[in-house]
Amino acid sequence: MGKIDLKGKKVLVTGGNGYLGRNLVASLREAGAKVFILDKNGDETLENTFILDITDRELLTKAIHKIQPDIVFHLAASLNRDRDFDNFDEIHSINFDGTLNLLMALQNVVYENFIFASTSEIYGSNEAPFVESQIPDPASPYSLTKVFSENLIKTFSKTYDKKFTILRIFNFFGKGMSPQFFIPQMMNSLRNNTPFEMTEGEQKRDFLYLDDILEAMLLCASHTARNETFNVCSGEAVTLKQLVLEMKLKLNSKSEIMFGALPYRSNEVWNMVGDNSKIRESLGFVPKYNLGKGIELIIS
Repeated sequence: MGKIDLKGKKVLVTGGNGYLGRNLVASLREAGAKVFILDKNGDETLENTFILDITDRELLTKAIHKIQPDIVFHLAASLNRDRDFDNFDEIHSINFDGTLNLLMALQNVVYENFIFASTSEIYGSNEAPFVESQIPDPASPYSLTKVFSENLIKTFSKTYDKKFTILRIFNFFGKGMSPQFFIPQMMNSLRNNTPFEMTEGEQKRDFLYLDDILEAMLLCASHTARNETFNVCSGEAVTLKQLVLEMKLKLNSKSEIMFGALPYRSNEVWNMVGDNSKIRESLGFVPKYNLGKGIELIIS
C-alpha cells in the first residue's frame, strides 16, 4: 500500500471489529490516525473502543460527543443477503435506522468526511459494467436498505452542509476471512479434498483483493470529500465456475465440484461487474492485485 498520511486525524470506524473493520483499523493506525472503534461486539477495555449497538441512539450520541471524529467510516451493518422479507425489519433497523442514529449523533460535529460502505448489489439487473450514474435496482432486503441509507446520507448532508463519500464495494476476499463467505468456504473444501456443493456457477462477479479495498478506503480518507459515489471494483469479470476450477487447479485438489447441487437465489444478479474509471480519475485508485495474484496470496 502506498504511503498515506493521516497523522493527527481522529477516525471513527463503526463495525470496527468485523472482518473489513479490523483490517481497516490496522491500516488507519499504520497511516498515523488516532482510531476509535464502535461495535456491538468486542472488548471494551481496549483503548478507544466503544461496545454499543448503533440502534441505541442515546448511547451512540454519548460516544460520538466524546470522540468528536474528523473522519467517519460507517461499516456497521447487517450482512444478511437472504431474499426473505421476513427479516426486513431487523435488517432495516440496523442498516437504515442505525445510519440515521449515527448521522443525528454527528449533527453538531464538524467532520471532514462521512465514508459509507455500500454494496455493488444495489445495481441489481442494471446493464454491466455498472456505473455510478445508473438508477439502483436492489436485489434483496439488504441492498434495499443500502439504497435507503445512501439517499439518507445525501439528503442529510445537503440539509446540514456536511461532507460524505459513498463507496459501492464489490466482492472481495483476503486472508483470515470467515468461512461463511464463498471463497474461504470453497478453499476449505478444496484443501480437505471434500465435495463442494454450489450452483451451476454462471454468475459473473468482480473480485478485489482485500489490500486493494483498504487502499481505496484510505485514499478516500486522505482526499477532500466531494460528496461523490464511487465503485470500488477491479472492472474484470469471472464466473464462479471459472473461479472454482482455477482454485481447484492451484490447490491440486481432488475435491468433486458438485455444480448445480444448490439452486440459484431468487432475483439473482447475473453480471455483477463494475466500471472503476471514476475512482481511478478522482482518487488515483489503481488495483494492484489481479484475481490470480490474490488467490496465490491467500493460498500461501
